[in-house]
Amino acid sequence: KAQGSTIRPSPPSSAPRHHPHAMLSKMRAAMRPVMAGARAKSTMAAVNAAVAPFDSPRCISASLVNAGKQLQVAFSDGSAFELHGLWLRDACRDDHVVSSQAGERFLDRISFSPEGRHSNGEVADAKVMDDGIEVTWKDDPQLGAIHSCFSSGFLRMYSSVVGRVLEGQRHHQRNQDFQWLRAYSGFAGAPSPDLSLKKLWKNEGSEQFQHRDYHAIVSSDASNLELMQAVMEHGVVIVDNMPLSGDSSVLLDFVNNYLGGMQKDPAREEPNWVIKKKAGAVSVSYAQERRLNNHTDQSVPAHGIPALLLVVNYIEGTGYNTLVDGYAVAQALRSRDPAAFDLLATYGNCQERDFVRSRVDSTQEGTQPMLLATNHPIIQTDGQGNLVRVQFNEVFRTPSTVPFEKFEDWHRAYLLWNEMIHGPEFEVEAPISQGQMLILDNWRVLHGRSGGKSSPNRVIMGGTVVREGFHSKAVQLMGGFYPPEQK
Repeated sequence: KAQGSTIRPSPPSSAPRHHPHAMLSKMRAAMRPVMAGARAKSTMAAVNAAVAPFDSPRCISASLVNAGKQLQVAFSDGSAFELHGLWLRDACRDDHVVSSQAGERFLDRISFSPEGRHSNGEVADAKVMDDGIEVTWKDDPQLGAIHSCFSSGFLRMYSSVVGRVLEGQRHHQRNQDFQWLRAYSGFAGAPSPDLSLKKLWKNEGSEQFQHRDYHAIVSSDASNLELMQAVMEHGVVIVDNMPLSGDSSVLLDFVNNYLGGMQKDPAREEPNWVIKKKAGAVSVSYAQERRLNNHTDQSVPAHGIPALLLVVNYIEGTGYNTLVDGYAVAQALRSRDPAAFDLLATYGNCQERDFVRSRVDSTQEGTQPMLLATNHPIIQTDGQGNLVRVQFNEVFRTPSTVPFEKFEDWHRAYLLWNEMIHGPEFEVEAPISQGQMLILDNWRVLHGRSGGKSSPNRVIMGGTVVREGFHSKAVQLMGGFYPPEQK
């Protein structure tokens, strides 16, 4: 359906209609008993801005105020809100305003027009229906006599963000369930990761890491979501009993279906990388007998931001990985040496990666040259000083551009950071073998490799998941997205 086209059927104005997102709520409720067993047939493709991640409360009353310029809506949970009629008109997601196939707004049915024929958003009538309200507009130049329907879930969810509270609690209880995900929405003003929802760690031995079973993860949406939440809470999850495969099919199937999709590398045909030992390797990544210092992954940054997840599948052999909780190190550095913390959080760490030259020892063919230069602080914070991410890779560091007056102090802080991330207090050695997959929060956890311990036949395949892919998958699994308030 092309934008702006007028060739489509218009629903009769007098016939009661069930709004699409109301029907989806009923579908999800009917499916819940099935979800406890085998993986249920997915309805995730239907999740969008019109779908509330809950099925109750019901709308129980709707009354016009100020000659229909506002509408007061009450719900069965005891809450009540006042909404602007103009907001309702502008927010309408009915299939005569938004294409159910393309997900695009029809430009001849929106609340305004380039010719100045704008809707005033005044409500002529509002009726409580089985699942929400049906609104008739007063002198709407685009819709005329066409009614608009708003489901109870849609109204309750958005009222908490854009409405004036008249009675009861502002937010639905489901709002709290989305707090773990808020930092990864990519929205303007998104909060930093909430460290109170994360378990920071030091070196307590390799047995301290979380493990999940592959077959349990793929058995249900609930288990899939729990895996994603566990990665963000603990920073590291090791998946056991991965199906064995000599190629990337298992890796790609898992990442694409259960984590949000593998990021495509533009400098090679395959989305994933392959690392296996090469005699006389020049790149430290392929020289498995040598130590690889702890670092975060330098993926191609979407919107200038490194990928959120790093995923490594062990195809053959055993490797001895080193893992460090960068948030724990940063917090310790802030406490022990505030000046060093401030320097590493203020001045950029210059890095450059040539995606062709750095893969000189790879078995994969490059497709095009690509030179990626970055200059972000090692410790990245928000405007209030809260931790957002760490970003560090010594292998690709280039000459520093820290000012003359600050360089010696910055270099001292840089050395202290390196000592902490490679010292016994924070660095954990974890052996991982064929049939296991390592999933890391790449904004938080630094990883490396112990020297001289990996088996000669070690072969790993992996790649990254960007923030947007991860967030999209989580929202689908949660049945919708509860919009945050704008401050």
